[in-house]
Amino acid sequence: MIKNPEWQKPLHHSMVMVAAWVFFSFTLSSCGENGSVSESAMESSRRAIGEHALVFQRMKGGLSELKTPPLSAVREGSILVVSVGRGQIAAFEPPTGINNEVYPQVGATHAYTRWPNSGTALYALTNQSGDDDQVISVRTPPSDEITMAAVEVLGSRIEDVAWNEDREPEFFWSIRRKLFSDRSMTSHKVKTSGPATLIAFWWGDASSANSKTAEPDQGFLVVDSLLDEGALVQCAVAVKHVEKAGSYDVTWTATPIQGAQMWLVAVADNE
Repeated sequence: MIKNPEWQKPLHHSMVMVAAWVFFSFTLSSCGENGSVSESAMESSRRAIGEHALVFQRMKGGLSELKTPPLSAVREGSILVVSVGRGQIAAFEPPTGINNEVYPQVGATHAYTRWPNSGTALYALTNQSGDDDQVISVRTPPSDEITMAAVEVLGSRIEDVAWNEDREPEFFWSIRRKLFSDRSMTSHKVKTSGPATLIAFWWGDASSANSKTAEPDQGFLVVDSLLDEGALVQCAVAVKHVEKAGSYDVTWTATPIQGAQMWLVAVADNE
């Protein structure tokens, strides 16, 4: 055997790096498990939101406009938070309401690392008028895959917004798939100055093969999801009401192993 310390150093460093990554990955996979959440906490989260909807079109679906069903009980003064994911990032434009009101964009449009021609964006319209049968719509190329998720929040203002993409270097993916069946990924934190409702959007980047799963931790309640196989933009939406000021995040555990874009929005309670 040829023993050359200069050759052994890179190998040793790589082995240490992989071992540390395996330990860290195992820890993250364990951290994503849900703990016990009281029914009163879940009910508090349900009461903090109003209407919600998720609509989508598969690739080459043929629609030129995507619309939610009529949101029949939108309350005056509430906030509608909308996130859109689409296959053609160049086609992004703001959604509109039934009276042609435009939903302002919150933050930037973000491309997926794995799919750089696709992306997600966030929009919000505050101080809703309380109209019956509110419909949110967005135009789309008929050939594009697109998903739109909307949540009405009974709050006073958007206090904080966080976006991040969690995706490891390609070097680790083959190792992870041999060791794990799922993967946990954590959003960036949002800060609240008091009681607030948190809205989490998870946009996975897996391929079109097979159905998916995506489960949040820390008592977040899933209200809508699109996790079917096929050429579509997968999404899951969860909410949680918090009772005091603090910094909050959410960890999603997903199958198959994949990366994701995550948005987390904090809406302050009415004062």
